[in-house]
Amino acid sequence: MISRHPSHGQKLDVAGLNEITVLIDRSETALTEVAINSWTPGLDGPPHFHDRKEQNFLVTAGRGEVTIGDQRFPAEPGSFFYVPAGNVHQTINRDPVGRLDYFLFNAFLDADKEGHASFADHIDKVKDTRRQQANEQKADSANKPTPSDKKPKHTTLPTNESSTPTTLLSRNETQRCEALAWKLSAAKQAKLEADDSKEQTLYVVAGSGTIRIGDEQADVIAGHTLLVPPGAICSLEASTAGLQVVSFGTVLKI
Repeated sequence: MISRHPSHGQKLDVAGLNEITVLIDRSETALTEVAINSWTPGLDGPPHFHDRKEQNFLVTAGRGEVTIGDQRFPAEPGSFFYVPAGNVHQTINRDPVGRLDYFLFNAFLDADKEGHASFADHIDKVKDTRRQQANEQKADSANKPTPSDKKPKHTTLPTNESSTPTTLLSRNETQRCEALAWKLSAAKQAKLEADDSKEQTLYVVAGSGTIRIGDEQADVIAGHTLLVPPGAICSLEASTAGLQVVSFGTVLKI
């Protein structure tokens, strides 16, 4: 079982613009990668794009804006964003003293994973480009791909408690990814359907409890991230504090 808290993640500096805390690396999965992305106070981040992966952002701290294509959305705790492949996007931190943090979920479109063996390898290859993009406030238009036909999405986490999942992002809205959210009250349980067509990442947004994956289990608190392999049986059980979890799925079989 892969179960990690950000306090034990690998930290990567991106040219002083932002800090990536790797939670599950691309080297450990079929098509998935997840991290915490923490942006410098008062920063207009680099406009950029990814042509071989889709991204989801779940804001956990701070306030600012996220632009996707020609759309601009407010970013605050609980904000959820879907960035289709090929779309120019940008993170803007409006707080002059506090950082803007979000849980970052990458769903790769193919097993090449951008040609980089690890998240650290990827950052090493792109950090100078990201600094230039931030300084110039424009993406590399010479190599800009044609965006996919999928549409960006902005929504928020559900506030009502429920043992049945709320769909944040459905498969038919994306090329390879989806997102579901649970908010369990004290001592409530929920079961995730076994599905051999996808690998899932569970991110604990708030509360605490126990998560069982196959024959293994982990006691979790806010910030914990777990990987559910294809076809594995998984269940959630909240403690007296309740449990809020988001499942990000990467579809392996299309």
